[in-house]
Amino acid sequence: MNSSPAHQAIEAAILTQLASGAFSKTWISSVQKLSNHYVAEPDAISPWRETWAREALLSYYHPLNQARAERVAKQGQAVGFFEGLRHVIDIGCGSGAATLGFLLQLPAAQIKSVELSDHSDAITKVAKGLLDESRLAPEKVSTSHHSIEFFEKSDLEPGTLLLLSYVLTESHSEKTLRSLLGRLPNLEAIAILEPSTSSDGRKLQALRPILMELGFKLWAPCTHHEACPLLEDSDRDWCHDRLLPHLPPWWESLEAGLPMKNKTVTVSYLLARKKSRKVPLNLEVRVIGDRLDEKTKVRQMICRHERREFLSWFPSRLKREAEGFELSRGDRFYSDESLWKDPRGIDRSKEYRLDLDG
Repeated sequence: MNSSPAHQAIEAAILTQLASGAFSKTWISSVQKLSNHYVAEPDAISPWRETWAREALLSYYHPLNQARAERVAKQGQAVGFFEGLRHVIDIGCGSGAATLGFLLQLPAAQIKSVELSDHSDAITKVAKGLLDESRLAPEKVSTSHHSIEFFEKSDLEPGTLLLLSYVLTESHSEKTLRSLLGRLPNLEAIAILEPSTSSDGRKLQALRPILMELGFKLWAPCTHHEACPLLEDSDRDWCHDRLLPHLPPWWESLEAGLPMKNKTVTVSYLLARKKSRKVPLNLEVRVIGDRLDEKTKVRQMICRHERREFLSWFPSRLKREAEGFELSRGDRFYSDESLWKDPRGIDRSKEYRLDLDG
């Protein structure tokens, strides 16, 4: 994947922060050490004052998290989520990967200010350095040092977006979110990104009614405000996107020494605003399942209301112009009512046949 000038600037800034002009084998042991730390102490505070921890974060975790955030921002852009938003507060910012991922997808000069907040001044210094050197920095970049439990701001600018990336599931999600939003009056928009595991993804989906209760409207990935079909009709499914990440030039050398491989990555997220979308949610369909090959037929789970549903088609019947037809998890599309007129299956697992051979 070719690097844009902005990606290249961020990668150069990372190497500057690492005090290295190229890949170093020490990064491998640092990444393994930080991974072991999170496995052994999942609720512990990240040790950002340690050189090895910052080395692991910047060389390995930052590129993956930035790619996830860029995907979420791209999905948000597709539905107009960022219209009118001018200010970003990134709580639990780490190296600023989420903010950078969002800025990579937004028009230049749209965002006027960014506040990077984390418990560690060591890591906010790193995040600000990356942002300042990225060619994406807005007019004002500030830092503050608070955990999510104690962040408070009564003088929010109109058009403020709260960005929470990988911070809610480190604590009690519902209690923490309610308390935080109570300390941020007049907040216009919120973006929450979480690890795409069954446990964390389902915890995130369970926050949908909390956000709605607090006055927010769901914009993405949800296509409706009804109950989540993956929570209602499954004990383990969860909502997530899968993507091919943009990775830096040192990635191949770094990953070769690690047991973890990341040809694709996943992300679970919620985007919500106080105002409603211009396009009603119920006109939109989202692919929420991987491709299921069943003898001669293909099925794929979709979401457009609280009931679990599937699209299906027969690849052998496709004409030449449709032979490359494929749906990917996270894809969104609009459909007229003709698609939903001939359902098959039980009420909570309807299947609708795509007419791709006509």
